[in-house]
Amino acid sequence: MMTGAILGGADVQQAARLQMIIMFMISASSALACIAATLFTLYECIDSDHRIRGDRIFMSSHTLRRVSDVTVRAMISTLWAIPRFMRRAWILVAKQMLHEEEIVGGVNSHDRRVDSQSERSPLLP
Repeated sequence: MMTGAILGGADVQQAARLQMIIMFMISASSALACIAATLFTLYECIDSDHRIRGDRIFMSSHTLRRVSDVTVRAMISTLWAIPRFMRRAWILVAKQMLHEEEIVGGVNSHDRRVDSQSERSPLLP
């Protein structure tokens, strides 16, 4: 915000004040939200004699939490599967490249194996 105001031609002090006001508003709204959540929780979980009411506390997760858990698990399983997929793809590409080299060079793997064996052990002593 401050950079935009300065680039827009506003005074630097005015842009700094604007930035401070916005930061104070964000901080105040966060504090008020925390206070409201705490008060609503206390109102719901504590009775007039200042005792914790265990029957008012739900142990099962809410629908939104269950949906978010399922979504996160699906995303993690998808991300976990990507390296396996990429590895398989690279193996297929490497095999295809080796096969193309054999075809272009005119030498198949059987000829190469026979040549390497004949070089190691000559037939005549």
